[in-house]
Amino acid sequence: MNHPSPTISVRVCHDEPLLAAGLLALIASASGVEAGVLHDRGDGAPDVIVADAVNALALLKAGAATTRGSRVIVIARQARQGEMLQVLESGARGCLLQSSDAHELIDAIRHVARGGSRYLCRAASALLASGPPPAKLTAREREVLRLVVQGDGNKGIARQLEISTHTVKAHVATLCTKFQAMSRTQVAIEATGRGLVHPF
Repeated sequence: MNHPSPTISVRVCHDEPLLAAGLLALIASASGVEAGVLHDRGDGAPDVIVADAVNALALLKAGAATTRGSRVIVIARQARQGEMLQVLESGARGCLLQSSDAHELIDAIRHVARGGSRYLCRAASALLASGPPPAKLTAREREVLRLVVQGDGNKGIARQLEISTHTVKAHVATLCTKFQAMSRTQVAIEATGRGLVHPF
């Protein structure tokens, strides 16, 4: 005797109202799926949460009762390797782009709701497979990198971080090594391209 598959509960958490409405309509049109907006009303955790990257990171870091046990799928605005790795390392179970096919979203929801391994859309899979993952950076290296991307010189970085210019030079040299770059400009281009630092 075949038992019907249980309905998958999905909640959308997106800062852009039009995109949120579109996601809701798309998800609600799929069979066996019940869609709504994520609210902190203590009505239990849904099976799947579909969120933009910022909200997804906040939910995953907070580990709120409304999301405990939920599988989070991120809808990223742009194909940025660093951003995708960050949300996946934080516990997201899926990553798609806003340009992804609608069928991919429904496939992702069903896949992660069944307990499947992480789901990446075709574009995300290609991006993450295209090159080495970003180098692991210390907290101080990330601070220096952010200022390098902003175009600050060694003296300006040293003044802002209250360290010596010699220490800044050492950090920049380490960043060049980690990014396999010949100059600070190449470091900035590589870091921005990977989505590790957003300029300004």
